Amino acid sequence: VRKMKIAHITAVIGGIDEQKEVPKQTLCADRYFYDKPALLQFNDRIEALFYKQQHHNLLPDYDLYIWTDGKVQIVANDFYEQLVNQLGENEIGILKHHERKCIYTETDHIYHCISKGNEYLRVRYEHRPLRTQVEQYRSMGYPVNNGLNDCCIFITRNTETVRNIFNKWWLVCSKYDHFDQTAIQYICWKAGVKIVPIEFRKGSFIDVPHKVLK
Repeated sequence: VRKMKIAHITAVIGGIDEQKEVPKQTLCADRYFYDKPALLQFNDRIEALFYKQQHHNLLPDYDLYIWTDGKVQIVANDFYEQLVNQLGENEIGILKHHERKCIYTETDHIYHCISKGNEYLRVRYEHRPLRTQVEQYRSMGYPVNNGLNDCCIFITRNTETVRNIFNKWWLVCSKYDHFDQTAIQYICWKAGVKIVPIEFRKGSFIDVPHKVLK
């Protein structure tokens, strides 16, 4: 039986985070870290999304892809194994959101926090079309309380279905400046693909604050 090939990808563009060491894992994966813009025509956030959402085109010869945002410090030596085991035979697994379960309440929460002076959310979202985006999804029939995931960590299979989903994800985020966390929920729902909500054993990773607000 051929050994499963796994790629672990992170991109940090614009110096908002630093590269973090990964402890020796119980499963082997090839590590890819990108800190240079790939397209030279987008802002730093969209440039990083290119690596996040187009990894299957950059690295086509893998069976599984693991993504971690630059802020994620892996602690557990079975971090990869936890992801693979929870994915099972499914195609997409994304970290379960630790508080909310709906794109509509998430959008309301972001605007509420901005109104209360949250500087990080203001810088990142104040001038982006979050309301327009979710109202568009509502008009297309996207249901309330249909799940919410934190895209800072995910695992995917290299299948045609997932490649099509991620190509659509990249298109809407790069073209319309859509919120990636919300867009993936809608795109998977539209495609009839279940997102496995990943839950790690406590202490498996640390969410390190960004060095720079962008």
